[in-house]
Amino acid sequence: MNKNTILAFALILLTFFLFQEFNAKQAKKFPKSEEPALAESNPAQKTSPLVPAAVVAKSQSMASIDTSRTGTVSGDTVWVENDKIICGISEIGGRIISLRMKDYGYDRVKPDLKDPKEQVDLVASSALGGGNLIIDGEDYDGKRFVLDGSSKKIQLSKGQTISVTLSAKSQNGAAIQKRYSFQGNAYRIGYEIFSPSLPGKNITVGWKGGISESEIYSGQPGKASQSAYLNEQRRVHLFDGKAVEHIQVKKPEKKEETGSYKWAAVTSKYFMVSLIPDTMKDADVLIEGYDANAYDDIKVQNKKVQNIDYSLSIKRSADKEREGYWIFAGPSKLSLLRSYHVSFEKVLFNGWEVFFWANVWFPPICEATLWLLVVINDFAKDYGVTIILLTILMRLITFPLSQSSMKSMNKMKLLQPKINVIRERYKKNPKKMNEEIMAMYREEGVNPLNPGCLPMFLQMPILIALFVVLQKAIELRGAHTWMVPWVKDLSQPEILVSLQQMHLDKVFPNGIPMYGYGLAIMPIVMAVLTFFQNKMTIKDPNQKAMIYFMPVFMLVIFNNFPAGLVFYWTFSNALGILQQYILNKSMEKQMAVLPVTPVKKQGLGSKGRR
Repeated sequence: MNKNTILAFALILLTFFLFQEFNAKQAKKFPKSEEPALAESNPAQKTSPLVPAAVVAKSQSMASIDTSRTGTVSGDTVWVENDKIICGISEIGGRIISLRMKDYGYDRVKPDLKDPKEQVDLVASSALGGGNLIIDGEDYDGKRFVLDGSSKKIQLSKGQTISVTLSAKSQNGAAIQKRYSFQGNAYRIGYEIFSPSLPGKNITVGWKGGISESEIYSGQPGKASQSAYLNEQRRVHLFDGKAVEHIQVKKPEKKEETGSYKWAAVTSKYFMVSLIPDTMKDADVLIEGYDANAYDDIKVQNKKVQNIDYSLSIKRSADKEREGYWIFAGPSKLSLLRSYHVSFEKVLFNGWEVFFWANVWFPPICEATLWLLVVINDFAKDYGVTIILLTILMRLITFPLSQSSMKSMNKMKLLQPKINVIRERYKKNPKKMNEEIMAMYREEGVNPLNPGCLPMFLQMPILIALFVVLQKAIELRGAHTWMVPWVKDLSQPEILVSLQQMHLDKVFPNGIPMYGYGLAIMPIVMAVLTFFQNKMTIKDPNQKAMIYFMPVFMLVIFNNFPAGLVFYWTFSNALGILQQYILNKSMEKQMAVLPVTPVKKQGLGSKGRR
């Protein structure tokens, strides 16, 4: 491993840390404000056999505070189920108080999706809910809405479409209707408000209940995981038709934006809830970041950062007797987001603008990497095999350059005795020393500028993209492989023996700094391969320390990276060692036939240099 290669490693790791810092610190400073007021609710509103008892108990405490403000308001919950979601709509406020994902569980590896407690519920706070409504300052969240119909449990089949209509009255007696529309096999929910009194009034439609973070669980709601990604911070996104503004705060704050927006969304690590008006027109968008532990149904403690959730509201002036919106609530899956043709996929990946305009080129690389992984996996049916095929593909693409680089390094190793003689002879004349060494390179046909790190630089964008994709793409959530059966999830760090099992969790409650939350096997294998690769390539005595330093350094850094990325790099190292071994054998045979020109006694090179 020459100096260029070492530099490449350093740049790769520096880039990783820069992107991690960017993801951690990309927070906009908003004016301080009070936390959002709780919507009015009912302690009994989620008392359904479809709802986890633990969630009911936690939502009741907040709901009781709410109803004490305005008196008791009673109402049932309407449950609508299609192939993708189970949606609970409360008659109190006509709000969505539950949105469970039928295909996704809190347990990443073996979820019991028939168990309602296991299904991910995207409504973080049932007391606040979604589909909130204010008309000219009159809040409808605490009003009782009457269901138009008698069935309060509706099951849709594929291809079927139904609407749920709820009615209430304003303070001056005007009729107000909310209508939710569902399709048999979609995450899309239509949302309409009807009233003869709407024209000319200010209509505020909201999603105040935030979005739950599915990754804080390990099998059961409320049971914290030991994962390094214990609490992925949620974000808000605004799309004006051209670009997406990504918003994240570190403490309860609020911001109001004015302009024309196609949609506003709140995202967790793997899911998104978006509110989309039927038409674009001027609107005020209120974003409130609030303490999730004060309002969310399930409390999560994280000593490193405050747990922030978001309330969204869109305020517009009504032109007609109908105001139309639709809600997307589902997984942030690339193919699914693209299918709506409204640029939802822009919430997935973003880059740091000051880092060589990474906000422009990095998201497409991530999307292409994810697309390639999904395409290969459709054929391979195993993400371990998929990562191996991707590694081989990258090796084939960079093979000409890596082969040329390795040949150049091998030739330079053979020339090392002559270089040492020149250095010794001209140690008091550095300028002459460099001239003689360059002249010798020309005579031997060696290009010292042949960049040994260029193949690694070509892999760096895909490596960084893979690093990000493995952490954020729901397509790889819970992905595992028969090739490393002890790894249950390639998108998270491998933990063969946790700190808790080693009785070190009290000593390192937030993990061992830089190293992580437990002992892993693949990083050790990768470090061993790095050691042997260094032994094969590093012959310069001045770089001997790197033979031992780099494996240890890589072990510490990669131990906390996603297991899929470590698998990729480990297999890439193995291929590199094989390539180096074959090349070394080939070069030995060539050098036996065509030995290197010996050092001349009276000079070096042509023209009698002395």
